[in-house]
Amino acid sequence: MSIELPKELSEEQRAFKKLDSEMNQNKSNAYVQSIGQFLKQHIEKHNNAAEAILATDKTIEKSLDLMKEEAKKKAVNGFAMFTPEEGFALVLNYFQIRVEQIEVPEPQIPVKKANRFDVKLDDFL
Repeated sequence: MSIELPKELSEEQRAFKKLDSEMNQNKSNAYVQSIGQFLKQHIEKHNNAAEAILATDKTIEKSLDLMKEEAKKKAVNGFAMFTPEEGFALVLNYFQIRVEQIEVPEPQIPVKKANRFDVKLDDFL
């Protein structure tokens, strides 16, 4: 994936554009969306990470491929699981971003409001 990023933009802005582009191309992939959001939040707090994100050979999808390979190594009876910290650490390691502590974002899962079931005892009498 290679997109043209204007040189007049800051490194941080170009990193956001690169992530947005990949996220837009993979709108139905919740994993790409989640990792993309995580990386954008990471850049906001650590703008020195933008340079690593801009590496032309690094993509969110390839970071997921790395995670898949690591899961295969860790699997027991065909099953593997990472904590959020482990998963995000693998992504940061893939992009060669060094951090002291990983800040795991809150999941942004839309919650549908349920219709309230309203019944009174008088309704049955």
